[in-house]
Amino acid sequence: MSLDKNPPIKLAVIGVGEFGIEHLKALQSIRGVEVCGVCDRNEDRLNNISKKFQIKNVYTDARELLQVEMLDGVIIATDEKSHEPLAHMAVSYKKHILLEKPITTSIEAANKLLELDQKSDQIIMPGHMLRFDPGYIKVRSAIEEIGKPLISLRLKRNVPIERFNLHSRTHPVFMALAHDVDQLIWNTESVPKRIFAMERKIVPDNNTPGVFLGLIEMEDGLLCSLETQWCFPDEYGQYLDVELEAMYDGGHIKYRYPGNTIHLMHEGMLSQPDIQLFPVVHGNIAGALRNELEHFIQLIENDQNNSVVTMQEAVLGVKICNALIRSAQEQRVIMWEEI
Repeated sequence: MSLDKNPPIKLAVIGVGEFGIEHLKALQSIRGVEVCGVCDRNEDRLNNISKKFQIKNVYTDARELLQVEMLDGVIIATDEKSHEPLAHMAVSYKKHILLEKPITTSIEAANKLLELDQKSDQIIMPGHMLRFDPGYIKVRSAIEEIGKPLISLRLKRNVPIERFNLHSRTHPVFMALAHDVDQLIWNTESVPKRIFAMERKIVPDNNTPGVFLGLIEMEDGLLCSLETQWCFPDEYGQYLDVELEAMYDGGHIKYRYPGNTIHLMHEGMLSQPDIQLFPVVHGNIAGALRNELEHFIQLIENDQNNSVVTMQEAVLGVKICNALIRSAQEQRVIMWEEI
């Protein structure tokens, strides 16, 4: 007796830099998914990816990829300036979209994406991966179960110094703290009242700051502090140094990544491997990134547009990030009504 099987969901990745490659690894670990193309402007990179992942269809022109009729959706993992025009192009060809963070760094482009999302029948899912991390999900559920408003929220995301030059084309508020701003949005039901921030450069010939500290007072009184420092010592062998700490009347919640779960010392070098975001389990990618992609795939399969993270929330995050940067650059408090 034969069983009817649903046809595979056909996806492609636009932009196969560091994180686009992680998406490819995860997609090829998910049953019922066919990776039917990759797109990048770098032909040498495309050829290498084609061989490594055994993907036949490669494109340097995103429009050519999007014209493929059998394609269900795309992951857009290019530079953030290209996100909004690529999203409009993908929607014009009726493709569903997972749009990597930051969805954009421009408030104008963010508003265009929101308008596109509201008018389109296609799924446009912002890629805020931490909403699919088991630790952050547990924090969220604990806050909901407690049922008390938070008094304060402290968010830290420090990055090894070796990664500064690789990612300093983008301000660290968007490259790193966008994750934590999204956690602030996810775990509160308020909007900012006033914002103040400071930044410091760590490389003389690079105008991108390597240290950024911010404070946000929300309308409901919650105080939030944010920190990202891109000078975390490489010798610690950590991908990131992250903390979330919340206070409420009668209690305290603290989450740390990595959680001191595993340390490896080999020939004088310490490493603390990732076991949450995109770890390899018996040859397959597991963790938060895979969870996010599976959610996107389920939305496509069920023809639903009720993502765990909404475009409205992502746009709010872009506005908060812009206000933080503006405060640091203008060296003053920014009131939310100015945004």
